[in-house]
Amino acid sequence: MIASRKLRCFAALCFLSSALCFADDSPHLATSQNRAAAGKLENGVLTIHLELRSGLWRPEAEDGPELFVQAFGEEGKPAQVPGPMMRVPAGTTIHATVKNTLKVKAILYGLHARPGDAKDSFELKPEESREVTFAAGDPGTYFYSARTSTDYPDLPPLRDDAQLNGAFIVDDPRDTTPDRVFVINTMFVKGEVFHPTIEILSINGKIYPFTEPLEYTEGEAVRWRVLNPGVSEHPMHLHGAFFNLLSVGSAEKEAKYAPGERQSVVTEDMVRASTMMMEWKPPHEGRWLFHCHFHAHISHDERVPVMIDNIDAAPPKHEHHDMMMSDMAGLVMAINVKPRADKKPAPMVAAARKVDLVVEPTTDQGKSPTFSCSVREGKKIVASQEKAMGPPIVVTRGEAVEITVLNHLKVPTTIHWHGIELESYYDGVMGGGSGSQMTPAIAPGESFVAKFTPNRAGTFIYHTHAATPEQLSGGVYGALIVLDPGQTYDPEHDRLLVIGTRDADFYAKRITINGSESPNDVALLAGVKYRLRVINMAPELMADLQFGTAEHPATWRAIAKDGAALPARLVKSGDAKLHIASGETYDFEFQPQTKGDVPIEVKNTLNDAKTLSRFVVQ
Repeated sequence: MIASRKLRCFAALCFLSSALCFADDSPHLATSQNRAAAGKLENGVLTIHLELRSGLWRPEAEDGPELFVQAFGEEGKPAQVPGPMMRVPAGTTIHATVKNTLKVKAILYGLHARPGDAKDSFELKPEESREVTFAAGDPGTYFYSARTSTDYPDLPPLRDDAQLNGAFIVDDPRDTTPDRVFVINTMFVKGEVFHPTIEILSINGKIYPFTEPLEYTEGEAVRWRVLNPGVSEHPMHLHGAFFNLLSVGSAEKEAKYAPGERQSVVTEDMVRASTMMMEWKPPHEGRWLFHCHFHAHISHDERVPVMIDNIDAAPPKHEHHDMMMSDMAGLVMAINVKPRADKKPAPMVAAARKVDLVVEPTTDQGKSPTFSCSVREGKKIVASQEKAMGPPIVVTRGEAVEITVLNHLKVPTTIHWHGIELESYYDGVMGGGSGSQMTPAIAPGESFVAKFTPNRAGTFIYHTHAATPEQLSGGVYGALIVLDPGQTYDPEHDRLLVIGTRDADFYAKRITINGSESPNDVALLAGVKYRLRVINMAPELMADLQFGTAEHPATWRAIAKDGAALPARLVKSGDAKLHIASGETYDFEFQPQTKGDVPIEVKNTLNDAKTLSRFVVQ
């Protein structure tokens, strides 16, 4: 699969190198870290002069490869990606002049008061200008945008005009908490050879490892506004810490949550044209990541390098022994957390439990290889049982554990403890750690001991963080269940539903439930309450899960997300339907009331491929 992708990529690059070469005098676009507000704010009025232009964008290094795109700019200043940030206090009046310097018609969105209507737009012909005056409206995180393409009119722009957007922040004067603004952009470049589509992903105009490195101090309050104006969905995952959702919204409106209503998560699925404001405190020093959990959006092996006029400038091919954080690309931000000035060495804690996780190949090493994960503790061994998924690892809140990962594969691996708040060195990302202590890849035949003391009970994940997707689609993952002290794992009433795919592709067709493409029936008893732990660990799957039928859905009660208890506003019963992206976990209470069959359907939202199972209620 990877070899064929690389062949298509090379062919596409050859095409692009001839199709997208522009004159050397095309203006270069700036990239924006969204630190400064655009325009001039005076006497309660923001005056801003915007222009729609085209130019050469460098999403990697400043002397790196270029893409010809359309972007916003302020009059007299370079156009930029993302566009100039309009940021004003609530109560401000905005007077904007917009000029279209492009050779095509543009439709402008979002230049109006909030909350607003997405249909409130206007057109600008080539060289046409227009003035608009409006009140900023309610405080919140919004964006403005424009489109020039006519294909896919019901979707956000995704071609040359995909960079035509900018943040629009309306501040509450009563809240002076500092924050950062990050705009995620998605652009699809069309090729002609083998019909490849190349997806270009950036944060504040840059692709990792060229995104802005972030630096904070252990325990510092951090607030981010994250905007996804683009067409793609992005489950954004933070390593080593939970974050609180202060608000979620769109270009036009925002829902804000009071302190007692805020959801704590480690992965927030940002659907197209969405926004969020999040807040967190780094609990540990070290090197951390904030990234999209779709493998193709962070991997050199899966993403096409952005090389237009110089094929030889493509990122170097990394051999297996040389896998480091530089193997990641796309939607990734690196975070360095410094220790507190008054930090004292943590006392050594002896592990109450020692567990081995053994990763090894199976006899199925064909086009889509599978791998076996077995959990060993003392004389007890629990194996994968010919499924493309590892068995659950069950630990206890507040109890120190050491998990030794033994790599019996022919290639390196690492294991990430997804959702666990632990020291960076043990987080499972190559290049992680702090100072000179750097997390290694686990070489073939070698082992690595991960040490942590889980501080909350819930549903988490262990999974490979290797640069290539074969290990993930081959089953190097499983549930990590943390119980409260005194609890005993009861698999009869504590059920897992883990979603995966055997093909690493957004249009995956080989969907698995608990590691199997043909899952067995699940026997339940009528009137009995069960806990369902739902996990999506597919490399690249936006899944729709449903119990029952569309006409007669089953019901369940939501109780947790990503291992954290839900706020009261979200703890409720409803139809057993769920959209779940890669890297998310949910917990539900499920109590079937009548005997009979309850269909289970997991569907890929992009192509309607599905895998079916059923509860047999007796």
